[in-house]
Amino acid sequence: MFNIDSLLNKVNLPLGEETYREPLSILLKDYKNHANLTRLGSLMMQRGVVKTLESRGRLFQFINNNNLAAPSTPIIVSGLPRSGTTFLLDLLHCSDEFRGPLTWEIFQKMPLATSPYQRSYKKIKTEVELSLLSTLVPKLKNIHPMKAVLPEECQLITALDFRSISFSYSSRVPEYASFINNCDYSSALLWHKRFLQALETTSKPNYWLLKDPCHIQHISEIISTYPEAKFVFIHRHPKDTIASISSLSANLRSAFSKSIDKHEIGQGALSFWAKAIENFLDQRTLIKESNMIDINFNEFINNPIGLAETTFKKFQLNLDAHTRVKMETFIKNKSQLRTSSHHYNLDDFSLTTDQVNQSFKNYIETFSL
Repeated sequence: MFNIDSLLNKVNLPLGEETYREPLSILLKDYKNHANLTRLGSLMMQRGVVKTLESRGRLFQFINNNNLAAPSTPIIVSGLPRSGTTFLLDLLHCSDEFRGPLTWEIFQKMPLATSPYQRSYKKIKTEVELSLLSTLVPKLKNIHPMKAVLPEECQLITALDFRSISFSYSSRVPEYASFINNCDYSSALLWHKRFLQALETTSKPNYWLLKDPCHIQHISEIISTYPEAKFVFIHRHPKDTIASISSLSANLRSAFSKSIDKHEIGQGALSFWAKAIENFLDQRTLIKESNMIDINFNEFINNPIGLAETTFKKFQLNLDAHTRVKMETFIKNKSQLRTSSHHYNLDDFSLTTDQVNQSFKNYIETFSL
């Protein structure tokens, strides 16, 4: 079921550079040897791989058939996972200055929707897929709520090159997780850029608004791809982020695996993100001071619009009255829609605060967390 050649035969499209082969081969071996998938899990993972390959092939055809301009400058929201990056992204997205790749655009990548009917169809199809995912992972709506018409993370775009942590969130794939924790993301960012270029043929924004926790680990590759990229980093104490991302992974894996090991999930999250944050501390010096702002999570939660305004000022953008009203409405609706909280703690994953503090010592001290 997880033979690379048989899956490639299902696609029967040119896939461009063969940079996808190594990570895909490692991922498929992990699915077979380590993931302990249920029958449903196996079918879902196979379907996901084939869909990604098809999207890659169709995008490759599109870029070869069109003379595409360079994409607009991206403003990238990042930080450790579960640090409020989604909230900040959605809040900034209230401004007409920005365009974020929407969930329906990412879930149904190619061919592009070029008519109102096609856009409506893709939105409905995405909502059906999200509804199925919510059925399989009931707690997901409290951990990471998703809507077809809101922007979504870049990890579902870099998946076009099979370099994406999304695969390791949903399944036990230890060799693959190690690979993406140590590999170069230049080829993944190339496909990321191609996807934005394709989307711009339907609507070109002043700025792209992007988000992915994994971007903290690949600043050098991002700057090579997008030389004028601007960064908004949000910082939350790792004792909270590691417990929360471990909980997300445990819930996702439970839907597709015969059994899960919470201790292993916790240790994996601690190791992966400790290395990512060390890369971040090393590479952030590559960013021009004028292209970067740091935000404290607690300050942002206490004053979201104030911190959003600070971000606008940093990048010499105007937060007008219309956008401010949209932000206020978004915050009000968000609080009204929340029905229950996401509960998590380190003990569930055999971790302690001391372990986390030691693993993230430099980061905690640097940002006074």
